[in-house]
Amino acid sequence: MRIEECGRGESRGGGRGFTLIELLVVIAIIAILAAMLLPALSAAKVRAQAIKCDSNLRQLMVGWHMYALDFTDFMVPNAPSTALNAAETWCGNQTQGWENQVANTNATIYTASIVGPYMGNQLGVYKCPGDNLPSLNGDRIRSYSMNAQMGNILANVYKETDDDNNDEYYVFKKVTELSVMTLSPSDAFIFCEEHMCSLYFDGYLQVDCVAANWPDVPGCYHGNSIAGFNFADGHAELHKWLTPSLKSPHVPYTPGYYSDAGGAYVAAISPSGKANPDWQWFTTHATALKQ
Repeated sequence: MRIEECGRGESRGGGRGFTLIELLVVIAIIAILAAMLLPALSAAKVRAQAIKCDSNLRQLMVGWHMYALDFTDFMVPNAPSTALNAAETWCGNQTQGWENQVANTNATIYTASIVGPYMGNQLGVYKCPGDNLPSLNGDRIRSYSMNAQMGNILANVYKETDDDNNDEYYVFKKVTELSVMTLSPSDAFIFCEEHMCSLYFDGYLQVDCVAANWPDVPGCYHGNSIAGFNFADGHAELHKWLTPSLKSPHVPYTPGYYSDAGGAYVAAISPSGKANPDWQWFTTHATALKQ
């Protein structure tokens, strides 16, 4: 081959390279396709997380029912972290939070809890996959909390039945009480996701059936509008919130931003009245008015 043949703008096959304009057109097409695909990929990720959350909630209910079978129909104990024997509750109720609390990442608290063996000591069952903002010392183990009207079998000892202003509403201690006390097992929620603004201490999700607010706030980890619940008959479902304040975004920890129940941030999520459909749905699935 002669030297002068080299360096020509043609390939051996006689073709030519792309012009700058052609390259820019191709890049623009790729960018448009990516913009079209990204929302679909994001939605697919949310759906996958929701499916996993549903599975976790079902597993929690299996463990909950197994415990009741072993303890003559009594629900697994549930109480606030301020209770005298809070460590005897379903999740050990050691204080967790958004800083460096040991309970955020201490697996022993869950494997050694009274319900741990019924969950096969699987730590993943306690966490919603949509809960992906860590505390300062790492990813928290737990995203779910238990309905405060369920399993408070030591209420007379803990003196916690009055803190929610629910004197006229049932506190269920046995599974069979649900049907007897006018709340169907298919309507009675046991565990649900808790919003990170109030998921600061225990696994005891307070319910207020009188003042029309959320002392503890249910979550919205799926698309900032949907929360996972499970029910006493064993099924789990995703509930979509209508109230804008319940769709408050989950944001990285900032000192002073999140506060415990009763704080300014939690108060901002008040449903503003008993006519609020989310508050009505939540409370009617949490307990029932005494007959």
